[in-house]
Amino acid sequence: MHALSFKLVKIVAGMLFVGLMAVDLPGAERPGDRKEMFLQPLEKMLHQYPQQKVFIHLDKEEYLAGESIWLKAYVVDAATHKPDNMSTNLYVELVNTKGELASIDLMRLENGVSHGDIWLPDSISEGNYELRAYTDWMHNFDKDFFFSKDIYVYNAIEENFIRRLDVWKNRLFNRRLSREKDNMQFAFFPEGGQLVAGLENRVAFKAANELGSGVEATGIIFDRSGNTVAAFSTEHNGMGSVTFIPEKGVSYRARVSFENGDEKRLRLPGVSDAGYVLSVQQMNDSIYVQVESNFDFGNHGLSDEIVLLAHIRGQPFYFYEGSLNDQRFKATIPATSLPTGICQVKLFSPDGNPIAERLVFVNRNNIQEAVFLESEQVTGDQSPDSLSVVLGLNNDDVKGSYSLAVIDTEAAEPGFRSNIASELLLFSDLKYRVRDPWFYLGSTDEEASRAVDLVMMTHGWRRFDWNKLINENYPEIAYGFPKGINIAGTVSPRASERKTGQVDVELAIYQDEVDIYTTRTDTDGNFAFQNLDYEGYFTARLRLEMRYERRSLRVDLAGRDLSRFEYSKNFNTRPLQVTSRGDDWERVPRPETTVKRRDLFEPGKDVLSIYSDPDQIIYFEDIRDQYHSIIDVLRTRVRGLRVVGNQITLRGPSSVMMSNEPLYLIDEVVVTRNAFLNVSVKDVEMMTVISGPNAAILGSRGANGALLIYTRRGAEHRHGQYEYLMKGFHIPSETFESKIHTDLYANTGLDRTLFWDPEAKTNEYGELTAIFPVDKHVRNIMLILQGLDENGQITFSTKVINRQPGE
Repeated sequence: MHALSFKLVKIVAGMLFVGLMAVDLPGAERPGDRKEMFLQPLEKMLHQYPQQKVFIHLDKEEYLAGESIWLKAYVVDAATHKPDNMSTNLYVELVNTKGELASIDLMRLENGVSHGDIWLPDSISEGNYELRAYTDWMHNFDKDFFFSKDIYVYNAIEENFIRRLDVWKNRLFNRRLSREKDNMQFAFFPEGGQLVAGLENRVAFKAANELGSGVEATGIIFDRSGNTVAAFSTEHNGMGSVTFIPEKGVSYRARVSFENGDEKRLRLPGVSDAGYVLSVQQMNDSIYVQVESNFDFGNHGLSDEIVLLAHIRGQPFYFYEGSLNDQRFKATIPATSLPTGICQVKLFSPDGNPIAERLVFVNRNNIQEAVFLESEQVTGDQSPDSLSVVLGLNNDDVKGSYSLAVIDTEAAEPGFRSNIASELLLFSDLKYRVRDPWFYLGSTDEEASRAVDLVMMTHGWRRFDWNKLINENYPEIAYGFPKGINIAGTVSPRASERKTGQVDVELAIYQDEVDIYTTRTDTDGNFAFQNLDYEGYFTARLRLEMRYERRSLRVDLAGRDLSRFEYSKNFNTRPLQVTSRGDDWERVPRPETTVKRRDLFEPGKDVLSIYSDPDQIIYFEDIRDQYHSIIDVLRTRVRGLRVVGNQITLRGPSSVMMSNEPLYLIDEVVVTRNAFLNVSVKDVEMMTVISGPNAAILGSRGANGALLIYTRRGAEHRHGQYEYLMKGFHIPSETFESKIHTDLYANTGLDRTLFWDPEAKTNEYGELTAIFPVDKHVRNIMLILQGLDENGQITFSTKVINRQPGE
């Protein structure tokens, strides 16, 4: 199955999910206990399992190697969009197309916001990157709802040091990307979820390539006799809809012609002989809902009762429990008091089984915009020319948090790029990438209204699974709200499979000063130091103290394997530019630019032996009580060893004149045979045997192999402490600064950040002022203001100041 085929099938399956919350609701209803059956689980989800959303405001979307990504993070309650006050830790990751982490930072949240910067080293590979952000709490839910943003990084000098293998990989990546762009996909989405015989059905559709980019297409629907039933064509971004009345017992197919000349034939979803059609339409500040059935309930032994529930972001505002009248039910839901967002209308049977679903987008046009007041050129003798811009924000006495980016750009219009409004109000609840997302909210024409309704028809609500809720199957909570850094791990015996038992663990943090913490493991050896508060890099040193018997133990820090991350190509993915070596190419070692560990810890190697890898290891922890002497262990445990009289041989005779005995070592120090055999079994941690080719590391002394004893005292000396380099909370740069020469931007034509303020504040009159330098290379100036207040009121505003040549 092709990539987009999988995505479209996943979307159809997603239309079976539901998420609902409860309060006193308007709407026609009959008294009964069913209402509580539907609403109580949702109330529990709202209060005990609240979800979060993350939005990251980046200064721009394209970068040069050597500059910084400037960002502001907003974390909100998924239902109310009010700033989150539960989480302190926000993880921000930058992933390349190989699934490797190019960067990871732990950012400190205060009242749901944080800001910082990610430096892109000169050696970073040119290409596509995905920026992801999430909190610990978000791990308890579907990880598809992590924040995700595509960016592209250019590296003008990579061609001069790129490896031949990487050139080949870049070409292969481009060939695969081109194939996915050319492969066409198509899917139908009946309104409500199913085709029902004998009733008028509206069916949405989506035509796209494997990267998810909508394409133009036309087609016809025909029955099994080849008769044309309906014709259709795409309207916006590969989406459209068609209406027809399917007949009972008839299967339907479609022939689709794509813009690139490809043609596909495919089946439509099967026609239900007995079912419901749920149709929803929004106009004139009202939502019109109609439910129709095509069967006689008495003949099928079914009840004509239905339950209809509508919610926005899990907060319900309409509930109906009643019967169909002449196989039909109609309702008008006032939308004037509803918040902006996705409304899910869900039809259930009386016992809670989902029947049909429809999404509709309610747009109250209540996104706050800044007013552009004035701009003024500022000229100074000692400083470069600057521009002063004043914006007005009507935030009254409500406290808010805002970020402002000012970009030098070729664009003459603001465009419809992703922003805090399009993400929080629409696409964060669908996890659906779309070109020009702001078009669906920011444009007021009829085309935009119809286009967003097509988005609703081709997607389902996925934040809650109704079948799980009705069966009281709630999310398993494995992550909480840590208020700092957690260092956790497991202590385990090196030479035994027995339980660790309780062990005292000491943690020393070395930064400007030394801080000491202590804890004790549980009986399985698990320990944790929680809510530590450190910024930047620091050294963490762990030391173990056994309370009773002296045992050799090891420590494994908790973390997760980064190799499981996958970069998902999409329509934002661009072909890689470096597909050959440059004229100035030279062989130079390339610095590592990917993160290998989840928590950025770099422990020293825990080497078992300096004498290569042993051929056999004998642990004494579990056999110590079975033997009285070392010679007894040698006789019964060492493979290939022979004891004949006073002669011990390991590799067989190797010399007639000289000794054939192996080399003896205690704690990696060469000793005599008598010293080796006289070691008490109670003092031995383990014995290693080197008898194969690895004995070559011992030189001529190891011609007959080697026997090594590691005492418990020696093990204590070697493994008593563990040292790690770790990274704490991100330290943001104090002020914005661009380190890239302006000529380089001019040569590439990329957008350039002129000004960045992650904590933009208004004065007592609601005015916000930005002063930034301008030079001869500045083309047009784009201002982007984003943020929200403590009540969840979203602010987004963008304006382009067009400059004339020579200004």
